[in-house]
Amino acid sequence: MVVAIAPQTLIELGQQEAAIKYQEDNVSGTWSNLNKYAKETPGMAGYDGQSYCVIGLLWLAYRAGDVTILPQTPACDEAITTYQSWSRWSWYPATGAQVMIGDAGQDHTGLVYRWDATRIWTVEFNSNTNGSAEGDGVYLRVRNRADANVYGYGYPKYCSPMVTADPSWVDDPALLKTSSGSAAAYSPYPGADFFRTGRTSPLVLAAAKRLVAVGAGSYTPTADMGPGDITAWGNWHVTCGSPGGAFSGVPSETIWRLLQVPHSH
Repeated sequence: MVVAIAPQTLIELGQQEAAIKYQEDNVSGTWSNLNKYAKETPGMAGYDGQSYCVIGLLWLAYRAGDVTILPQTPACDEAITTYQSWSRWSWYPATGAQVMIGDAGQDHTGLVYRWDATRIWTVEFNSNTNGSAEGDGVYLRVRNRADANVYGYGYPKYCSPMVTADPSWVDDPALLKTSSGSAAAYSPYPGADFFRTGRTSPLVLAAAKRLVAVGAGSYTPTADMGPGDITAWGNWHVTCGSPGGAFSGVPSETIWRLLQVPHSH
């Protein structure tokens, strides 16, 4: 069964990952393609050390609650074939679409979080912003829709309608459903790296408001993560029954989901 996941769920998690500025391992001054995304995504560990632009998007879907909303492959060309077999392929962008890049879409991919008449804004794994062909991490990019390398777009199996430029697109009614599940209704877990003092994010503020609301803290919520936030997370960990043992100083995905932090967009 496909978990109810809206486009904004993947978009927000991807933007958070770009804000963290995670980069692949650097070995002896060389970017290695070794990364957490392959290791943490079911079925992808064997591809660690290879290109991970597709795997990064699979990681987002896995974190959101259901990796099967995207094609189960690390290869761009196979992703295109799968989208076409699902009848979820378009030559037009949509919010939450997977853009395929290359003269036949075989080289690279990203997640579209915004588009207009001439451009697309994307979250891209195994990318950079310095013009080099060698990607090293997760970045927000802007591309021209008319660029010869912008090939086409796959539409993941979202639970809500996609805002699309495709004049002929009709959303699959079998997928358009509402859900009380945390994957659709609340912000997905941003990963352990997110929780460090000094982090500034709308998501920090959204989580702080929830921590205060459930009585885990009595501080004034802000968008800047500080010691008060970490203390409140520790209190919430205890309130939830200390899953996994004593609080490690970083909230787990279990207690994050139990807090039901709303999307911060």
